[in-house]
Amino acid sequence: MDVPRYEVNRQVRVVLNRHDIDVTRVDYSFIGSTVYLSGDLIKNSESDLVPNAIEGLMREISGLSGVRDVQTDFQNWVISNAGGAWQITKGKKKTRDGGAPMTQQGGAADAAKEVHIKTSEKIADVLKDMETEPGQEDR
Repeated sequence: MDVPRYEVNRQVRVVLNRHDIDVTRVDYSFIGSTVYLSGDLIKNSESDLVPNAIEGLMREISGLSGVRDVQTDFQNWVISNAGGAWQITKGKKKTRDGGAPMTQQGGAADAAKEVHIKTSEKIADVLKDMETEPGQEDR
């Protein structure tokens, strides 16, 4: 049974709130059967997060209906799941010589880019351009 994307996103937000996570600092999205989390994982309160609390959070999110995997790319925590065991270490992202962020494990992260829009377009035209043409595979 497929769970609607918006419903899983809502449930992820509920779990984050239940764990007192500052949801203004976390980006989350459910695509396919995977929840993607990124940003800064911090609490609303003054207390610090500890690995055991983060593991509970990750287990709760991974246990949501329709979720098969959880992928993270946090600025302040490195979290991975290998064989059902969560590996959680505190750390800040490091930068390469060019200033692009890298995780502590060495993988390149997507850097925020500044975009300047010179012309305006109607949203309907943009959506039409984004539609796949006949014969193309779904993305």
